[in-house]
Amino acid sequence: MLKRNLLNISLLIFIIVLVLLVVYQPGKEEAKTIPELTSLKLNDIHTIKIIRAKATEKTLEFRKMNNSWVMLKPYKLPANKFRIESILKILSTQSLSQNNLAGLNRKTFGLANPVATIILNNNTTIKFGHNKSLKNYRYVELNSILHMIIDTYYYQLTAKPESYISHKLIPENSKIIKLILPNMVLENTTGKWKLTPPPQSGSADSITQLMNEWEYSQAYDISMANIKNKLQPDVTVMLSNNKTIHFKIESAKTKFNLINTDTHVRYILAADRKNKLLKLLGINQSNE
Repeated sequence: MLKRNLLNISLLIFIIVLVLLVVYQPGKEEAKTIPELTSLKLNDIHTIKIIRAKATEKTLEFRKMNNSWVMLKPYKLPANKFRIESILKILSTQSLSQNNLAGLNRKTFGLANPVATIILNNNTTIKFGHNKSLKNYRYVELNSILHMIIDTYYYQLTAKPESYISHKLIPENSKIIKLILPNMVLENTTGKWKLTPPPQSGSADSITQLMNEWEYSQAYDISMANIKNKLQPDVTVMLSNNKTIHFKIESAKTKFNLINTDTHVRYILAADRKNKLLKLLGINQSNE
């Protein structure tokens, strides 16, 4: 009996030792946490300046106003929120290596003349060097420290300025009170929409759908129209904040463009957006 108890105790001790070996794995190094490039968070940033090395690439400046981003240079226009937030992901990108630049030659890493520089809040500067001998990575400098990060941000910083403009046809969270289209006028009076010419038949849901198309539609691309003379608008959008936007229509078989006649921004949309933005689908209008 005593021998059996001793055997059971020995087996129990052996099992405990095995469990401890599996759990703690002596001799195995603990996995190291890769540090982030900065300790800043998205909401910490209020101004952005992007300097590009090439003479043909204009400097970009942005400011956060009322929780929305606005481009200050080279155009004074609402900024593309998605583009800005994509750039600011650099704040928490992983720094795969860190070395003090004090004893290093900046030319070796392309940092003597950075290919691009981003300045955040006027006090945090990230300089971009080259990616020679690196595969999918790039050297950057922050606070005199050489970092190596994934090479996705440089190409965003060197995109055309127009890509940083908001792709929305009308400003974020805007409400339309009057819409003047080539063949009709819709006006919201006392909470109800008035359509001119009046409809013969149809549903009020069609008007709601049309307003949603204008308030939420985004272009798939942006360009600046080279305009010398004042354009006569085809569409007028009046907003509840007393602002008015005018558009000139450019139409082709494969695309449908709207040019803001004041800012000269060309919003490039798919051809099938034309009917959705210019017609009341499901409503028959009178000819009066």
